[in-house]
Amino acid sequence: MSPRPLQKTPRHRRRVEVHYKMRGHAAQIGFSGNISASGMMVRTPRVLPPGTILSLEVRFPQRTIVLTGRVMWAREGPLSWLPTGKIGMGIKFVDPPADLATLLKRAAAPTDTATS
Repeated sequence: MSPRPLQKTPRHRRRVEVHYKMRGHAAQIGFSGNISASGMMVRTPRVLPPGTILSLEVRFPQRTIVLTGRVMWAREGPLSWLPTGKIGMGIKFVDPPADLATLLKRAAAPTDTATS
């Protein structure tokens, strides 16, 4: 499937634990809604403003990857919306490791590809 116009790489629906934090703040926990080699959607009720730079630990079953990302969008709402993906943050990775795309390809089954 093709990505949305602003997304240059396909998103894969993967639910993995994500620890994220701003410099000087305690880490928060969320879960990925989807992920690609260039970014991810983090489902969390604790959103941060667009433009915020974050340290991220993405905890795949095979291994944890440490990344830096920038918040591109954030949506708040009732906690009951969390499972729907209506609240959370869109994150664009800053200089992601080259092997991230390979890890995603191995981890994603053909039915896991999404464009949302």
